[in-house]
Amino acid sequence: MAKIDQEAREAAVKDYSNKKLSRKAYLIDGRNIVKVKKIIKDFGWPTYDLVGRRASNAFWLLVQHADRDLAFQKKCLKLLEIAVRDNQAKPINLAYLTDRVRIAEGKKQMFGTQYRIKDGKLVLKPVIDRKNLDKLRKKYGMTTMKQQNKKMSVEYKSILKKCLSE
Repeated sequence: MAKIDQEAREAAVKDYSNKKLSRKAYLIDGRNIVKVKKIIKDFGWPTYDLVGRRASNAFWLLVQHADRDLAFQKKCLKLLEIAVRDNQAKPINLAYLTDRVRIAEGKKQMFGTQYRIKDGKLVLKPVIDRKNLDKLRKKYGMTTMKQQNKKMSVEYKSILKKCLSE
């Protein structure tokens, strides 16, 4: 499921003005939400011990993209917090989902993982404590904001170029 999710997203990002590709990613997200909810209901959070590291990380990615269902993401956030506390999930995944939920709730993010495009530029969405951001990110196994911004600029270079030419 995660592989299909990523393929659809990458295609949509490469050709972001192609509504068909965006719609395909949206439909895949919808199908995945149904499956992911069933997994949570039947097993709880898929921990390392239950499914292995790779599958647990892939599952987080699907929850991260379940933006249509904030209540579900919030439920998963609580389960993921427990899994991270028990060394059964990656702290970085908790950071990303925390920011995703906070932004969806109209709050500032904690970890600096969420961006938007404004006037053809990639802009970090508001952060609670910009001054201590790198310290917090380090605790969760994340790169510095400087490294993150560079990575995001490379990742979104083609989209930003198209934004500027439109």
